[in-house]
Amino acid sequence: MNRYIFLCGALFAVLLVPVVAHGTMLTFGATSEFSGAQAPASGTPPWIVVSFDDNNVAGSVDMTVTAPNLTASENILNLHLNLDPLQYGLLPLSFGGLVVGGAFDTPTISQGVDAFMADGDGKYDILLSFTSGANTANTFTNGDSLKYTITGAGLTANSFAYLSTPSGGHGPFFFASHIQNTTGAGAGGSGWVTGPIIPVGGGIPEPASATLALLACFGTVLLRRQAARC
Repeated sequence: MNRYIFLCGALFAVLLVPVVAHGTMLTFGATSEFSGAQAPASGTPPWIVVSFDDNNVAGSVDMTVTAPNLTASENILNLHLNLDPLQYGLLPLSFGGLVVGGAFDTPTISQGVDAFMADGDGKYDILLSFTSGANTANTFTNGDSLKYTITGAGLTANSFAYLSTPSGGHGPFFFASHIQNTTGAGAGGSGWVTGPIIPVGGGIPEPASATLALLACFGTVLLRRQAARC
């Protein structure tokens, strides 16, 4: 009988152990146009994906930016991001370990509390400014990617899961980006895009599942105990 009780206890302990999630913890996907009236021509969002990954080093987060669904002529002009207001004292954050996929010029990074506005709306804390123009050899466009390791005391992926400070008629948003040449190379069309925050990764087992497993175990113990008395 003790053997069954021991096994049930062991199973319950295992079910309560959190499953540690590795990899991306937080992802933004640009899925809608909110200003400029020119959404990217592909019509297939997300046009831009920004991912934040706790890389198992305290105070260190990997940020990856890709443009999976822009056309060959469209390019990112800028990217606005927010920071947890309780961590404003970390600004300016350190952006290092750059890994580039493509031939584009690396962006200029500017930082400041509520220092940047997206098309005159909202206030953001971090601005990545890319090369503009129709010369796609220097711009960030379809198929390009970049990755930074961002560091700051206590920084995590969730530090970037904050809305812009309201100001103007649009937003607040978790992020915003300006896309150029949305009607073709040299045509001059553009649009401001944003989208939801999409958490990914694992978690702990559902409490209901753990409870059912535990009840099943102790139900078996009780049945065996009653059978022994008969």
